[in-house]
Amino acid sequence: MHFIEDVKDVKFSFLEKPPASSMTHAFVYVNHHNEYYAVKNGERLSRSELRIGKYKKVYTINMQQYTITYKEEVPSATRGRRFSINLSIDIAVEHPERLVQQNAGEINTIFKNNLPFWVESEARFYPIDEEMSFARHIEEFFQTSKLSKVLRDAGIVIRNVRVLIRQGIRDQRHDEAIADLDRNAELSAYQEALDLEEDRRISAAIKEALQAGDFITAGKLGEKNEMAKRLVESEFSQNQAFKFEVNKQLFNLINDHSINQFEAEQRLARLKKLFPYLPVNEGNNNGKKQISGPRRERLSYLNKGD
Repeated sequence: MHFIEDVKDVKFSFLEKPPASSMTHAFVYVNHHNEYYAVKNGERLSRSELRIGKYKKVYTINMQQYTITYKEEVPSATRGRRFSINLSIDIAVEHPERLVQQNAGEINTIFKNNLPFWVESEARFYPIDEEMSFARHIEEFFQTSKLSKVLRDAGIVIRNVRVLIRQGIRDQRHDEAIADLDRNAELSAYQEALDLEEDRRISAAIKEALQAGDFITAGKLGEKNEMAKRLVESEFSQNQAFKFEVNKQLFNLINDHSINQFEAEQRLARLKKLFPYLPVNEGNNNGKKQISGPRRERLSYLNKGD
């Protein structure tokens, strides 16, 4: 888009009126003395004004707002990391006579030719995590810098600057991958906490069953959770009261004449397999007990020592 759309020689006519301007287009008349006269906002020169001014040329000026856009990825100050920049600059002609005087009709072309170099050079001063500061710098530049004054002198005003700066696509994916790792670690830690709570619950149930002499329940619970078994083992080695109570229940099992010898030996063997630390020994003839059922010797006995 060029703000100066047309240049024509002025031809005076008694029959035709000079063209009327509009809200979107203005006319700038120039005479031999390089005097400029702007007509805009629906106005027009009269025939007498045209004749008295001795205007030789008339410029047609586009007064509509024009948006310059810039969308690129540029290197940041952080090695290997890039900014993704989406920049929009709204400009428009405010004083068409200045535009003609400065011959600045192709100012948008100047923007497009120089904007990429400026943005890329400025981006190298900002680390990748300072995208907000970089965005403010760009906004302030187009509002307060010398460029703004140069544009005003040329009759052009910057109406709005919109800038959105993010990390480049590749860097966004990089950070998303890191965030996924963090989320997975958080989920793993949460799951571990739940598992530990479950382990503690089962170990408490095993401990309660052992203290109550319910070795069947203790065995079933122990088969389900290895960690719970370890917690019980730790409790058994450190808690003398618990150890004493389990020893007593084992002694009661060995001397329970309501259970036949074979069944008792099956229970003890299973306990020994699930809880190797329990004082249950097989193949020792000391402390044999006679129980109801077939007259067999118990192959397991209670070792009261550690």
